Amino acid sequence: MNDERTTVLLIMNGEAAADDELRETVAHIRDRGFEIEVRVTWESGDAHRYAAEFGGGSSGVDAIVACGGDGTLNEVINAVMKLDERPMIGGLPYGTGNDFLRGLGIEPRHAVEQFETWLDIPPTAIDVGFANGTYFLNMASAGIAAEVTAEASREFKEVAGSFAYFVRAIPAAFDIPAHRAKISGGEELDWTGDLAFCFVGNGQQSGGGWRICPAARLNDGLLDVVIVPSMPLREMARHGREMVKAEAPGDYGPLVYRQIEAFSVQFEETVPMNLDGEPVDGERFEFRAMPEAIRFLVPPA
Repeated sequence: MNDERTTVLLIMNGEAAADDELRETVAHIRDRGFEIEVRVTWESGDAHRYAAEFGGGSSGVDAIVACGGDGTLNEVINAVMKLDERPMIGGLPYGTGNDFLRGLGIEPRHAVEQFETWLDIPPTAIDVGFANGTYFLNMASAGIAAEVTAEASREFKEVAGSFAYFVRAIPAAFDIPAHRAKISGGEELDWTGDLAFCFVGNGQQSGGGWRICPAARLNDGLLDVVIVPSMPLREMARHGREMVKAEAPGDYGPLVYRQIEAFSVQFEETVPMNLDGEPVDGERFEFRAMPEAIRFLVPPA
């Protein structure tokens, strides 16, 4: 940041607020001349409220740093995207999965000591996903993927490798009926069938580190769509491993992987959609990418 951009809002969950190393880092940044505002979240919605309050208007802060998990960062993004002038955004991983920040190479054990250096380099413009009035920064999941919480067995993890995360969303594995869906995106994407699950990635990974959308890039103006029809468990694992290893969009057996600017998902009944961990129910979802919509404090490669 230059001399004219010195005001930073830190929105912290309880774990971050109790971190002595972060407290010392904040004190040192203040000694350098930065103005630091700190707010601690107590319940759901606090991060959104703080970001909206401090981020807008001529007196708004220059940067907002979400010190929490994916949910805290999602609340901040949904507040900032509605502002006329958007401050820069950053994140420190104090959550369970921290999938988006880990995808940027931000590891919890090193994040605080590196944080101060991020303020000295220009931010990077990145895309944001949008669906049915809600913004998401990392990943959306549809249908069974947003419902099932059972864990994969050790045997299946050995068979499926990094694709094992999907077992949490496989109807065949849990005797849960699939959802009939039509997914449409012009000539690039036209699929109808029984859907085990669908992932929509702005980032690459979800579920605590599984690289579900390996070809995703944060500034390509596209969303990565992975469609997995209902099928036998081992068949799903085999095709999933092929897709993850190939690291490129295409057809992997019955699995469909596309990159697209906008598309829709139509279900025959109301189903849950999970946007960065936040549930949204509906029968139809309209997705689109918002290219380079925010400026993010990304650590140097």
